[in-house]
Amino acid sequence: MSMHKTLPERQPTVSSEKGFINVPAFGTDGTSLREELHKFRLITKRQEKTLLSVYLIVFLFVLFTMEALQPNLIRSFFLSFILGLCTGIIAAFIREGTDATIKSREMLARVLPLPLLGIAPSINKNSNSYAFQSAKNPDSAVATAFRALHNNLLIVTQQSQPKVINITSTNASEGKSSSSINLATQYAQSGMNVLLIDADLRRPTLHKHFEMDNTKGLGNYLAGMDSLQSLIRPTFIPNLHIISSGPITPHAVELLSGDPLNQLISTLEQGNSGFDLIIIDSPPVMGMADALLISNRSHATLLVVACNETRRRPLHAAFERLKQSRTNIIGVIMTKVC
Repeated sequence: MSMHKTLPERQPTVSSEKGFINVPAFGTDGTSLREELHKFRLITKRQEKTLLSVYLIVFLFVLFTMEALQPNLIRSFFLSFILGLCTGIIAAFIREGTDATIKSREMLARVLPLPLLGIAPSINKNSNSYAFQSAKNPDSAVATAFRALHNNLLIVTQQSQPKVINITSTNASEGKSSSSINLATQYAQSGMNVLLIDADLRRPTLHKHFEMDNTKGLGNYLAGMDSLQSLIRPTFIPNLHIISSGPITPHAVELLSGDPLNQLISTLEQGNSGFDLIIIDSPPVMGMADALLISNRSHATLLVVACNETRRRPLHAAFERLKQSRTNIIGVIMTKVC
């Protein structure tokens, strides 16, 4: 079975689910007119701000030069007023450039031409583990958010249900692994047999969440050291099994780019594998090529964005890298929303 499946190009989808932005998913074979217009607007705004800053600096220089040559009390008063106003404007531009994090769904929609499929709220640090909110606190706000994500995914992919879903993020610590566990739990609770794979061979976390031994895992299979069946382990969540990453390795790219990963996905997506869905918790996009190798082999990819943490430029760069690797990006999960 071919591993380079992609979902068909989507038409705009209307949903009443909370947190669903009606932006059509699209194929990644080329650049759309909407993307080009979006890039043009961003470039134009940056040019306008740069020109305005230059005008302000030249204006202030001329005023100070005139004041030095011909002192005047009234002119000094107005000069102080104008200086304060211009300083505030310049400071606002500087702050916007340095504090360019995603703060709202509206800002996210301006940066990425992707549908926002789920909004996961932050919780009190004294609460139970965020990753197991869906399993242990099904009535919590987090569990409700991931149920909405699960429902939105069913709507977006109703024409062609993906068998392999990849979840990644721009950088580390944006809630990717916790989102993977919560989403896998929602699918498992709906009656599907789910396999969750930790494909982050450099900074694995799933075994820590489930308090499992990590001496063997995905890396062992990719290196030809262990069979696939021997690495699949049950969890306390009904219908949910996992494969941990295995020992940390500096050769992640070599292992993930080999044929064993294709064989693994091919074996698991077959009807006799015992699993209805495979969810891959992959590494962040920025940095190494690990996430791109995994995304290219997956049927669908979700991009996690942390509210007030993920920066706009790295996020857009991550999106471009995924698109260039012919990844089928179907939507975004926004985490840590206050």
